[in-house]
Amino acid sequence: MKKLPIGIQTFETLINNDLLYVDKTEIIFKLITQNSYYFLSRPRRFGKSLLLSTLKEVFLGNKKLFNGLFIYDKIEWEKYPVIHIDLSNVVYNDTVEKFEQSVIAELNYIAKQYDVKINNPINHSYAFNELIKELSVQNKVVILIDEYDKPIVDFITNKEKATINRNLLRDFYSVIKANDQYVKFVFLTGVSKFSKVSLFSGLNNLKDITMNSEFSTICGYTQEEFEYYFADRFEETAKILGYSIEQLKAEVKLWYNGYSWDGINKVYNPYSILNFFQDKKFGNYWFTTGTPTFLVEKFIADKIAITDLTAESFGEHFFEKFDVDSLDYRLLLFQTGYLTVKEYDKEFNLYNLDFPNKEVRDSLLLYLSTVYIEKDINNMDVLISKVNGYLKRKDYEMFFNSLKSIISSIPYTLKREDEAYYHSVFYIIMLLMGAKIDVEKLTSKGRIDGVIEYEDIIYIIEIKHIKEISNIKNLLDTALTQIKEKEYFAPYLAKGKEIKFIALAVNDNNLEYKIC
Repeated sequence: MKKLPIGIQTFETLINNDLLYVDKTEIIFKLITQNSYYFLSRPRRFGKSLLLSTLKEVFLGNKKLFNGLFIYDKIEWEKYPVIHIDLSNVVYNDTVEKFEQSVIAELNYIAKQYDVKINNPINHSYAFNELIKELSVQNKVVILIDEYDKPIVDFITNKEKATINRNLLRDFYSVIKANDQYVKFVFLTGVSKFSKVSLFSGLNNLKDITMNSEFSTICGYTQEEFEYYFADRFEETAKILGYSIEQLKAEVKLWYNGYSWDGINKVYNPYSILNFFQDKKFGNYWFTTGTPTFLVEKFIADKIAITDLTAESFGEHFFEKFDVDSLDYRLLLFQTGYLTVKEYDKEFNLYNLDFPNKEVRDSLLLYLSTVYIEKDINNMDVLISKVNGYLKRKDYEMFFNSLKSIISSIPYTLKREDEAYYHSVFYIIMLLMGAKIDVEKLTSKGRIDGVIEYEDIIYIIEIKHIKEISNIKNLLDTALTQIKEKEYFAPYLAKGKEIKFIALAVNDNNLEYKIC
């Protein structure tokens, strides 16, 4: 059993230390034989750096590292000078001068490795231009840029600083197109997908493979890869967790699979999978590597309802709009890995977004709940567990008293005078409870606000917003009448479970209910 490459992003280190490597060289073979200029966007901790490191070794001609891998006997091995830059290593959070000096220092380091010199660089773009020309004397140049967007996305809530860094990078990347005759291969990768107009205006031959089905599994583990490369770990892990092997596979899939960029091919989060098998327990591994503070700030500023996240379908042009000047929160969530493509309608060329898996959904909702509902995460966890227990054992008085307590904790700055906001709060609570819940469920006669299903009972829920206290009784009666007259219960009759109707009347300081 090979050791797991926890935290290892260098292909040479991984192979020389006989660590587990999921062979992606068949896709890499397609890359290098089909085109020369590529761009790929993937969330953090998704294997982008390892991918670039692998490409680097291919173009350095280090054939021996690939013994036993798909690409080993598929190409003519040749050595090219490689400019491999990780922009997370440069100083981009200070002045323009320090940014440029830091980039020049990186380029000088690469130049020294190839015994060439950059003479009196005026700025970072000049130095880049000189290095390409100097290296091209040896052979055509390969350019690999990791975290191409980090100097921008780290200041995404600071428009002025983000714009300055964007302009510096635009000048830098324009050098690549100007030196096309000296270049063999280019690959840029990062978290975000900035529009070509804003960042790559001079690099119009860059092929974006972010949502290309042919390369959709280039990062992450497919189901087939998961079952093949981790098969020797299933039995021991299943025994420790008290599962059968099939139960273990199903649970791991629920927690960590589901990422897709084409709506067809799905992959597991590699970082979470490696850590799961290392620790042999389920945890929010990927989520805890980066707190989405800037996303939460945008949720607060725009007073976004959680149910709005997956309420629309999007055309392909939606995914080209990302820029400092226009940030759609759903696109931001998609590019940072909190939403993924769940379905693709080929006929109308439309994409539906949703949470990729249990880890991301539960972690993000719990984190957001501490903003929407003013409690810390530990207290919220305890409260949610209690609420779930009350509803399961049909202790309705305690259940609704707990809901009242949560509603009363909502900060004044977040409260909205509409039903959609309270749908969001209710939705967060129910999902965190672990309940099977459908929100805004469409039927032939209308839209159900919520359906909660347990093993022995189904709850049909209608929520009304209280505008006048004197009208609460009428609101509750109207909600129950709506459930009955529109037969919201009809799709669930065949399940043979007890069905209860719940009417909720709610505002910022009150919650009343009626159940029948």
